[in-house]
Amino acid sequence: MKRIARSPLGLGIASAFAIGVLTAGPAAAQECLGTAEALTLTPEQVADVSARGLTFGFLTNNQSDDFSRTLVAGAEAYSAEIGVDLVINNADFDANTQLSQFDALVQRGVDGIFLTAVDAGSIGQAVRRANSADIPVFIVGGAPARGEVISVMNAASYQGSYDATAAMMEAIGTPNAQIAILGIPFALQTIRDREKGVLDAVGAAGGQIISLQSDFSQDRLLELATNVIQANPDLAGVVATWSLAVNAATEAVAQSGRDILIAGYDSEAPGYMELHSGDTNIVALSGQQAALQGRAALEGLSQAILEAELCEEIITSNLLVTAENYAEMWDIQYPGVKPPWEN
Repeated sequence: MKRIARSPLGLGIASAFAIGVLTAGPAAAQECLGTAEALTLTPEQVADVSARGLTFGFLTNNQSDDFSRTLVAGAEAYSAEIGVDLVINNADFDANTQLSQFDALVQRGVDGIFLTAVDAGSIGQAVRRANSADIPVFIVGGAPARGEVISVMNAASYQGSYDATAAMMEAIGTPNAQIAILGIPFALQTIRDREKGVLDAVGAAGGQIISLQSDFSQDRLLELATNVIQANPDLAGVVATWSLAVNAATEAVAQSGRDILIAGYDSEAPGYMELHSGDTNIVALSGQQAALQGRAALEGLSQAILEAELCEEIITSNLLVTAENYAEMWDIQYPGVKPPWEN
């Protein structure tokens, strides 16, 4: 089984919405599937997959946020639809736990593994063991340091962060605005892409980054945000690059009583409630389509088993969520889920 195919012309984030199939005459390479939409199984393929009695492993780095829970929910719903048995494991941000879970799936002989890695470096040896067992691996975030995966699925991390930050900088509207970043300490390319999007948007607007701090704990992130607010009386904005950082920034700004604007990557229920309240410092949130990614993960593994060729990177688009469009965006991002403001 061929593990990974290069995206046409090496297209990256800047062309996220244009990835498709390019041909170059009679000698063109085999077409590859490069978007979530391209992975969609036909009714005939669904019947084929269902008849095979497949079991897939689904390894998540955590289930403490809405993104991860929705990712799993999207996969669970689709696995039932296509008759695939899904084994779900949560590493709770522990790389060693995830390695053990991965090896258990390999020993069990599952038909495919989908992975959101705690650490792309340490997971490489486990991926190599899956390669030796001829088990396809599909990963979110970034390719492992070792081993081969059939594809890497990413949201439009750079563009999503850039757009949300740019909206905040426009709302601030003053030169040399001081901006702090709250992040997550994952050694993954997608996280670096988020941070690069923030840096570029702040730079394009003539602002300055005065702090970049990260942690896995919302309580610790709240402490970091509170400290940077107190230490910088001219702070104009905070950009949070993941969901719990968004929650922490929102609480810290509220406690400060200051008019500090917020942009964030990840739009989850607390952020939506803030936007619904009509009284929030959040300007814009970039929302990943986790339910779509969960479905696409199973479709990608299924396509690989059916001997289709996946492109090196599968891109899913982000949503820019604001006070003006949050209700519409909720229905797209969390299909079939009752909005929290209706509870």
